[in-house]
Amino acid sequence: MVNNLDTTRVSVVIPTYRDPLRAAALVRELRAQDLPVGVLLEIIVVDDGSGDNVARALALAVGDDAKVIDLPVNVGRSAARNAGTSEASSELIMFMDCDCLPETPRFIRAHLAAWDEGTVATIGHVVGNGEGFWHRYQSTSSLRRQRQHAAGVSYSGSSQNFMVRRTAFDACGGFDTAYRGYGFEDRDLQIRLMAHGEVRWAGDATVRHMDELCMSDVARKLAEAGGNSARIFRERHPEAYRQLGYSSLDVDWHPWLRLPATLAARMVPALARGLDRMLAKRWLPYPIASLLVRALSAASYLSGARPG
Repeated sequence: MVNNLDTTRVSVVIPTYRDPLRAAALVRELRAQDLPVGVLLEIIVVDDGSGDNVARALALAVGDDAKVIDLPVNVGRSAARNAGTSEASSELIMFMDCDCLPETPRFIRAHLAAWDEGTVATIGHVVGNGEGFWHRYQSTSSLRRQRQHAAGVSYSGSSQNFMVRRTAFDACGGFDTAYRGYGFEDRDLQIRLMAHGEVRWAGDATVRHMDELCMSDVARKLAEAGGNSARIFRERHPEAYRQLGYSSLDVDWHPWLRLPATLAARMVPALARGLDRMLAKRWLPYPIASLLVRALSAASYLSGARPG
């Protein structure tokens, strides 16, 4: 349980871009949380330059349940989270994405229960929504990240479900705004936080990822991650990059992968669409479907890792 912290207020920071309905749904779920006695919840939603009066619609939807920050231009997830944190009034900051929902009304309690002296952050599970392939796949991936964390890779979690001590967050400079695209900004922050204390796994604090995933979207995001975000992370944290396994798909480190990466860039979109059709029919056994998704995920990352 949290010791020696001002826990009268927990500030939840939610970045969003042109997604007011799901952001408002998350605010409602958070307001229904069963909080410990004396703990108050502050909710800050950061509209990341959506334009078209989206922020105004969002403010009307959440009313007094949340504060809405309307950024004039799109700055990316890292800068949007930093902007929300700058408006927070708590020593504990909870980061969530607008496409996630707490799995239980005791979600905030579960994070707080994982804290003790010396803790600077807690990370929880991210699972899918429903009972289909992608729910099982995300749940399995989250369990793998938990095992990595237990084995000493304390930067294996996601900022979709992440609570941090404000003083440690400020001391290490917050999210690095050089990461504008998808991927690695959360792990980069977790590595820097480890210099200030322990990053713990809150096993009972789970969020459901409400997006309807498909292989085509996953492939696009992994190709994006394999580009600029991966290069920044690799340069700043080369040993962590190796431990997470991404170095084996890095063309700069393995020039012989240049041709496979070029071929992957040409083939992955069509292969991803084909796999989506097979997954929709639900006839593939899970082990085979999972193997195919992992193979295409690796090929997607490889395609984005091509130099220049």
